[in-house]
Amino acid sequence: MNRTAAPARTSTAARPVVLVVDDQPENLRALEAMLRRDDWELVLARSAREAQEQLLRRDVAVALLDVQMPEMDGYELAEHVRGEERTRHLPIIFVAGNSREPQRVFSGYETGPVDFLYRPIDAHVVRSKVDAYVCVARRRHAQQSREERFRDLLQTASQAVWRLSPADARVLEDSPSWRALTGMSVEQWREHGPLAGVHPDDRERVLQAWQAGLRSRAPWDIEYRVHRPDGRYTWTLARAEPVRDERGGLLEWIGANIDIHARKEADAFRDMVLGILGHDLRNPLNAMMVSAQLALMRAREEPVRTPLERVLTSGERMGRHIEQLLDLTLARLGGGIAVHPVAADLREVVEQALEEVTVGKQRIRLDAVGELKGAWDVDRLLQVILTLVHNAVDHGTPGTPIVIRLDGEAPESVALTVHNLGPVVPESVRNAVFEPARRTDPTRRHGARGLGLGLYISKQVVLAHGGTIAFESSEAGGNLLRVRLPRYSAT
Repeated sequence: MNRTAAPARTSTAARPVVLVVDDQPENLRALEAMLRRDDWELVLARSAREAQEQLLRRDVAVALLDVQMPEMDGYELAEHVRGEERTRHLPIIFVAGNSREPQRVFSGYETGPVDFLYRPIDAHVVRSKVDAYVCVARRRHAQQSREERFRDLLQTASQAVWRLSPADARVLEDSPSWRALTGMSVEQWREHGPLAGVHPDDRERVLQAWQAGLRSRAPWDIEYRVHRPDGRYTWTLARAEPVRDERGGLLEWIGANIDIHARKEADAFRDMVLGILGHDLRNPLNAMMVSAQLALMRAREEPVRTPLERVLTSGERMGRHIEQLLDLTLARLGGGIAVHPVAADLREVVEQALEEVTVGKQRIRLDAVGELKGAWDVDRLLQVILTLVHNAVDHGTPGTPIVIRLDGEAPESVALTVHNLGPVVPESVRNAVFEPARRTDPTRRHGARGLGLGLYISKQVVLAHGGTIAFESSEAGGNLLRVRLPRYSAT
């Protein structure tokens, strides 16, 4: 073993380094015999000066320092270690002659771990102490590697990367990528903080997101527009990730603004086309339906009436699809579906909806408790109830009951649940049932009768009333769609 020559500074992927400093060769040999292991690198230094050279070249996990050395003893060396930024948090184990030897005053207890060993040294004790500090160093290095990979990924995948302070989101360092995206200097950025360059219409949302992130100390993301050097605004997706130390304390926020302007423009164009398509299909469909109804009124022979009835049934189905396309456009472009509440009784609304159900009606049971009066948009609520019932009929096990339960016992709200005993829905699908064009079971043929927008639009209607909607599925309990509506929403 070469005790004086030091290799290049180790990377985070190398074995942890344990540094032992003692001017007595016999003490070094004894500690070497106790601490020699394959999963860490043991480095021996015969003086404080030699130890300083090793600390400059290596990332040391823990240092064992003899307190009695000529020229510079262990306490003086430790003061130098604590005075350097890169080693100020290094764990130090002082090795003293015996427990009765007076301990010197040492000012570095606050910045990093400090421990003591007394001769004669117990091999099991010294190995246990060193192993504990090495484990901490491994976790810290693994975390640093993850953070480095995260930063590299952000640099390659993002348009702007930044670092902010943990408590108040102050800018920690200049970001050339942020300056390239916004045209703002680091001084302007520091002056305005997280709202720098944000579109005026988006500032309140961004501020709320930041405040929520600072409170929860959890990752978050938000889409908003930022100012570009040419004076226009571009849509970005901002993602913030908390960086923590080995004790879980928050060190900083690191994040990025990813350019999503092209995607937003494509989404807006798609929604515009859907809106135009839905609107322009109404007139020819209405003309077709009126003509079929007039022909049916005059038809007497069954071979003529049957295809006309089929035309009307198909036209009604097409009309529902067009309404869903228009609702989707309203929800995506208009910021939500408008509702017009009027005084109503929820039980009467449900009974009216059930009159329109044609398939599986005999399986449905309605239970109601409490006061069920409030103010809601009845037409929209009928739409929601029919969607939930049709969903239960389509995806329930044939022949099993479907239970609609209304609960009006809460003073401020009413609850509506629709339960069926269909197959359990996988969690990956369960979390996406309210997304557009997603179905709980796309392999079922009758599930293809709609556009996959029913539950999405139902959620938008419920949210427009100030309510909530949720889906539950389990092997024991079956499938349950749960809606809660305030009796009188603020809409």
